[in-house]
Amino acid sequence: MSFQETQERWELFLNKIEETFDALMEKAQVALIPLFEQTDMETTTFQNAWRGISIQASNLIYKIDETWEDKVEDTFLGKKLNYESAKFIAERMKGYQLRHSLENSLKVNEIELFAKAAKRLFEVAKDILAKDFCCSQCKAPLSIKDNFFRSYYVTCDYCQTVNTFEPGTKVRNLEHFGVDALAKEAALPNELKYDEALFKNYALDQEVYSKEQLLELYKNQVVDYLEKRVEIIPDYQERYEKDLEAKLEFLRKYN
Repeated sequence: MSFQETQERWELFLNKIEETFDALMEKAQVALIPLFEQTDMETTTFQNAWRGISIQASNLIYKIDETWEDKVEDTFLGKKLNYESAKFIAERMKGYQLRHSLENSLKVNEIELFAKAAKRLFEVAKDILAKDFCCSQCKAPLSIKDNFFRSYYVTCDYCQTVNTFEPGTKVRNLEHFGVDALAKEAALPNELKYDEALFKNYALDQEVYSKEQLLELYKNQVVDYLEKRVEIIPDYQERYEKDLEAKLEFLRKYN
């Protein structure tokens, strides 16, 4: 088999992996939100459904390196190439780049889907709470704030009675799923920039981005995450600095 034939088979394989992956992500985007609504916004069912799709997608991504190592690498080396050959490096880079692209796509699809589910969940939860929240004195309906995860006082417009809104256990249980999903969505653009920097260092096997630069990129995504969380639930401001420092210290220690 000539170099060109080997190259064509490698590219055909990579294209097939990408097509299968894209079809899987399209299926997830079409099916999961309707499933979420059909199961009365049951987050565990939604998460399990995504986990199954994510495992399939991860297995596809794994096949890129597996196939290169088991079948492709030695075939190229048998064409009078070596590990330092420009042609060999170019073919290996095709696998690296597709793996990186699909890993990013998997992350983007997950974050977008979970954010869509969170927004839908909050809409429904707010509507349900609004139906039951009325003045304790005159029974007039009272409005629900967008931030309905904490107790607050509200004065009735009709009789001026001060009422207390209590979110209840079910609403508090939604907090982790929903707030985390929306905060991750806010942090996604800077997270992808950080991932791209890591990939360049890895793929080129050199320090294109220094540790200090990587830390700054990572900090940007953490700040986006934490600020969004505070926007949704202002109480999180109290632990903002502590959480930020903990995230940065973890990266300093293990990277």
